[in-house]
Amino acid sequence: MKKKKWIWLILGVMIILGFIGGKVYMDKREGQSKKELIEVERQSVKALKNTFENIKEVNIQKIGYNSMTGSYRMLVTMINIEGKSAIFSYGFVKDNSEIDTYVLSNIEVQKEGKTTDKIKVIYSNGEEGEI
Repeated sequence: MKKKKWIWLILGVMIILGFIGGKVYMDKREGQSKKELIEVERQSVKALKNTFENIKEVNIQKIGYNSMTGSYRMLVTMINIEGKSAIFSYGFVKDNSEIDTYVLSNIEVQKEGKTTDKIKVIYSNGEEGEI
């Protein structure tokens, strides 16, 4: 009888440890995924700076990933140095220095060229930074 109780106790402890280990693994993986996403957003804003001139601020509102193509789609609000804004989307591939496709929504704001000054960035998770 005592042997069965010990077996059940050991089995229960092993199951509990398995659940705890799985939870820790999933949390760690989610943290890495969020860091990777912020890095992709940062890279895409650098590419935006190489595409448009006079950017003052970029607010990344939504981001989506296409696993078939390996590309991301960003929905952003971009504000120029005159305070005018444009909401548009663009495609981006990780580790690329250019944006793929973008929608023209306000040609006064989306002027082709380069932005050399630092710009404010608000990432999709709410964090802020400068690039």
